[in-house]
Amino acid sequence: MKLTKGNVAFSGLEANLIKVIDAWQPPPLPTELRYRDALLDYLRANVPNDCRIEKEYRHNGTTIDLFLRWNGLLLNGDVFLEVKRNLNKKTTLDRLVGQIEGLEPGKRSIVIVLVGETDRTLLDRLRAKYRAFEDAQWDRPVAIVVK
Repeated sequence: MKLTKGNVAFSGLEANLIKVIDAWQPPPLPTELRYRDALLDYLRANVPNDCRIEKEYRHNGTTIDLFLRWNGLLLNGDVFLEVKRNLNKKTTLDRLVGQIEGLEPGKRSIVIVLVGETDRTLLDRLRAKYRAFEDAQWDRPVAIVVK
């Protein structure tokens, strides 16, 4: 399966996961942790039962919000998910980029889910930073989903 988001094409596991996350309609929640938990519950209800989903997953000295391992007949792989609420300050962007860089983008599939208020300029900077990964110039994509 191939999914196009904007002008970026994703295939396989990432495409399916992005479709599931795109359909997620969270209510306004007071904290990032509440959004993370809501997304965790939503994913558990909408991916196959044999998927492994963990929160607060430690990897290479950093902690990522959610980790999904999908072992199916047609799709296999790991995806790291980071939820960020209110990307509206440069310091928030800098922390997010630091977390993502710790995961070694290009070696791993990463989905960044932005919720709450998202500053357009900071979103553009984030997309520019990871454009090469989104454009599939690397083995593993970095996808940015704005809710």
